[in-house]
Amino acid sequence: MDNEEIKLLLVKYITREANDEEVEQVRLWVSAHPENEQYFAQLYETWQNMLYLQPDVVKEEKAFQKFAADNLPRETKYRTLKIWSKVAAAITVFSVLTGLLLNHYAQNTQKLKQVAVNKGGIKKIVLSDGTLVWLNAGSRLNYNTGFGKTNRTVYLEGEAFFDIAPGKKTIPFLVNTKNYTVRDIGTKFNLKAYPTDRFFEATVVKGEVAVEGNVDNNTHEMNRIYVKPHQVLRIYYPKADEDGKPVDKKELDNLNEIQMMQIDSAKMDRYDGWKDDLLVFDGNTLDEISRVLERRYNVKIMMNDTSLQNIRYSGSFKNVASINKVLELIKGNTPIDYSVTGNTVNITKNDKN
Repeated sequence: MDNEEIKLLLVKYITREANDEEVEQVRLWVSAHPENEQYFAQLYETWQNMLYLQPDVVKEEKAFQKFAADNLPRETKYRTLKIWSKVAAAITVFSVLTGLLLNHYAQNTQKLKQVAVNKGGIKKIVLSDGTLVWLNAGSRLNYNTGFGKTNRTVYLEGEAFFDIAPGKKTIPFLVNTKNYTVRDIGTKFNLKAYPTDRFFEATVVKGEVAVEGNVDNNTHEMNRIYVKPHQVLRIYYPKADEDGKPVDKKELDNLNEIQMMQIDSAKMDRYDGWKDDLLVFDGNTLDEISRVLERRYNVKIMMNDTSLQNIRYSGSFKNVASINKVLELIKGNTPIDYSVTGNTVNITKNDKN
């Protein structure tokens, strides 16, 4: 079989359009050489990355155009008549693939499952492959009804802790966020990808994960970064408004700041303690703390002085049901005062402290 036939078969296999004979052909081709297996895995991952982005982020036509541009053969304009016949064949293949992939996309978008957690709550779920997922307040997780059978890919918006179940190496566990894709190589890790936060964060408790820039995400290209046990990868975004849109578009020309930190095991609860109803702040700014408290207690925090945002605080809270108690403890160690009216918290400066 030539390259065009191979690629057609692989895509038909990935989209579950292949018949039994074609399935066997693909399996034989993949097992024939390690390079074949690697190419298949890359092709599979490429489409999965595009497929599970939100529809308003990547339209199906745009996704396929990028997928085809990277994976289908191209022929130059000036060729012999013999080559032109191959071009015609390639165009035919392109048309077939377009129909297959767009049809597959339409079917899957209708079969997406979503688990959402309102502000003020935490939810624990078990995926069909046995993977445990804790979802933090204000988060949602999307996945396909074929999860665990034809794929192990989820889409996360917000924060989640993953305890990955062992699975087939031919079906990688992938977590897509708006800007980054995470491939699980280990077992336990925490991801933080709230659209209103200025950073993406990956924390590995056990095992290892690989993080790379997602497709068509308007971020600068990034080499794959491996995060090992007790490491925290944090990538800062340009400053954004409440809807996650850049305040200054010129900032998009600057490279995102990337930090890799080694964390002592005794301090890991700062990153994953939330799933056990534990809040840990270790020198966090009041701006960072307010975002966590807003989601945890379903409130809106207002500050009348921008200098308040840079005040740093350290402390931990276990099973604290009321935000008043949290604020009272913070008030005892920082120059702030506060008032609560309904679901709105006003923090003001207190120079007497």
